Amino acid sequence: MNSANKKTFLYFILCFFYTQIPFSVLLIIITVGCILIFSHLQINNRPDDTVTVEVADTKETTSIDPSLIMSADNNYTTATDSEITLPDSYSIDVPYISQYPELPTGCEITSLTEVLQFYGFDVDKEYMAANYLPTKDYLEPGSYINYFYGSPWSEHGSGCFSPAIITAANTFLQDNNSPLSANSLSYSSVNTIFNELTKGHPIIIWTCFNYDAEVTYIDIDVGNGQTFSWPTNEHCTVLTGFNLNPSTVTLADPTYGVIERSIEEFSYYYKMYFYQALVIK
Repeated sequence: MNSANKKTFLYFILCFFYTQIPFSVLLIIITVGCILIFSHLQINNRPDDTVTVEVADTKETTSIDPSLIMSADNNYTTATDSEITLPDSYSIDVPYISQYPELPTGCEITSLTEVLQFYGFDVDKEYMAANYLPTKDYLEPGSYINYFYGSPWSEHGSGCFSPAIITAANTFLQDNNSPLSANSLSYSSVNTIFNELTKGHPIIIWTCFNYDAEVTYIDIDVGNGQTFSWPTNEHCTVLTGFNLNPSTVTLADPTYGVIERSIEEFSYYYKMYFYQALVIK
């Protein structure tokens, strides 16, 4: 009980001994006072992560279509964008934020936090996870896509794809009266993504946690007769640069730090994780 509450309680006790207020009336006053004090304590002790948010206008129209990565004539990552002329190299400085130890499965929301800090927002990954990441602790249609299934604070959490992070980003930006918005780049060619980067916009992109790992797909029953093919070793990071010679990309990776990967591997894993990408601009 804080000092103000103690003073209030003592006031009621003194009234009992030093005033002529009838006992029944005084008892009612004391009872009401105790209720108000208890309510105040309950409100002050409410955990911050009970906050819920909704977004009215999410700029996400891309579905997750596993069949696209199985197509024999798939050319998303090799498409020749004749109208796009890229410089030999380009990079921007995006702050690296480790997802560990607090968010062992929170690479997606940590990547978003990296980009928000790049744009000057003073925000941390746990605040974003507690207040803006759409989550579900049970499976239903939309899990993994519109919602993070499980908890990013848990080593047994799973993950989510771009629609959930776009919702988180746009809700935060709207709450902060920002003119910026999150937009889907999913299913764009790698050249298109590189071109967007050259405009000064870091790209949140899905890739593999371990570049030596084989990606396999687990069909998960999400209810209503629907299944979702969840890819193993799913990971999310921020593309901050590329160099066409010697063919590398630079990533602000919530697990590994600022690292380089080959464009060939980067393109391959972009494909294997359903071509998921988004930009804030």
